[in-house]
Amino acid sequence: MVIQAILVGLVYWLSMGRACYYISFAIRKPLVLGVIIGLIYNDIPSGLMYGATIQLMYMGGIEAGGNIPSDQGLASCIAIPAAIVTNLDPAAAVALAVPFGVLGVLINNVRRTINSFYNAKADQFVEEEKYDALNIFSFLLPWLTNGALYFTPVFIATLFGADVVQAFINVVPEWLMNGLNNAGNMLPALGFALTLVVMGKQKYLPFFVLGFFLYSILGFSMLTGAVIALCLALITSLFKQTDEEVA
Repeated sequence: MVIQAILVGLVYWLSMGRACYYISFAIRKPLVLGVIIGLIYNDIPSGLMYGATIQLMYMGGIEAGGNIPSDQGLASCIAIPAAIVTNLDPAAAVALAVPFGVLGVLINNVRRTINSFYNAKADQFVEEEKYDALNIFSFLLPWLTNGALYFTPVFIATLFGADVVQAFINVVPEWLMNGLNNAGNMLPALGFALTLVVMGKQKYLPFFVLGFFLYSILGFSMLTGAVIALCLALITSLFKQTDEEVA
C-alpha cells in the first residue's frame, strides 16, 4: 500500500510538476490517469471506468490563460485509488472527486505565490550574470516545491484510504468549500481576459479572424484546427527568420 501511495503521488507530481509540459499535459487528464492508476493497482478496467466517468465533468473545461477552474489531476489521483480500493459506484467516485478538484486550485495558487519569490530572485541573478544560481531558482527549487505541494496530499490520502479522505471533506467548513468553488469559477474569466489581451494585439488580429472564419465555414474539429494553427505558426516563423537573415 505504501509503494502504491508513493507511485500515485509521483504520478500526480509528474502530471502537475511542469518539468516537461508535453508529458504533464498528456497525462493529467482523468482518463489517462485512470489507466496509469489502474496499472498501479493492477486493475486497469476499474481505473479506466472511474477515470472516464470523472473525465465527463471536465469535457468542456479549458485552462484559459493557464488558470485552472478545477484540478482534474488531484481529483483523479485521490478519487480513483479510493474508488478502486473500496469498489465505489462511479457516481460516488465523481462526488468524491469534486471537492478535491476545487482544493487543487488552492494548491496551484499557493505554488504560484511561492514561485513569485523564486522569480524575483532569478531576476536578480540575471542582472548579476550568476547563471549557475539562476538554474537553481528558475527550475530546481520551483520543481522541488511542486513536489512537496503535489506529492504530499496525494500520498497521505492514498495511504490512509477513502475513510480519511471522506473525513477530511467532512471537516472542511461549507463556507470554505463554497469560497474555493467561487474562486475556481472566477479563474477562467481571468484566463479569458488574458487571452483576449493577446488576441487584441494588432499583429495577431488577422490570425484570429482567419481562424474564426475557417472554423465557421469548414466546421473542422479541434485537432484539425490545432494542426492548421501549428502550420501557420511555423510558416510565419520561417518567413520571419528568412527576413532576418536577408537583413
